[in-house]
Amino acid sequence: MEEALCFGWIDGTKKKLSQTEIGQRLSPRTKKSQWTELNKERARRLIYLDLMTDLGRATLPDLSPESFVIDPQIIQALEADPEIQQNFSAFPELYQRIKIDNIQRYGADVELFERRLEKLLTNTKANQLFGAWDDNGRLSSYKKNS
Repeated sequence: MEEALCFGWIDGTKKKLSQTEIGQRLSPRTKKSQWTELNKERARRLIYLDLMTDLGRATLPDLSPESFVIDPQIIQALEADPEIQQNFSAFPELYQRIKIDNIQRYGADVELFERRLEKLLTNTKANQLFGAWDDNGRLSSYKKNS
């Protein structure tokens, strides 16, 4: 995935080709391509490590912290329970952004939005991080290791 980002490409649909092979479509990104918070952080890491090519930089979205805006419905849900709010605010900032983005990008699909929000609230109430969010530590530690 990172190699594709370096050159301004996006990963697409995966398809099983055989019992042991999977194919995946890669396409060039455009300036209007939608970026997940996970891929934005991958791009920040690649820039930090000086691995991003000019072609990759040409497709980058706004990577500033201000570019990430949280849906008011999610804020309201997090603030409705003081324990959830306290637990969530103690989680890593990267985890917070990626999990919130994974909910709000599906705002048009009300059922999916609500299901993902409920999963976040349930796990946060239990003070548990869940799911993939930092590429096995690469995204949460790259600035510490340099």
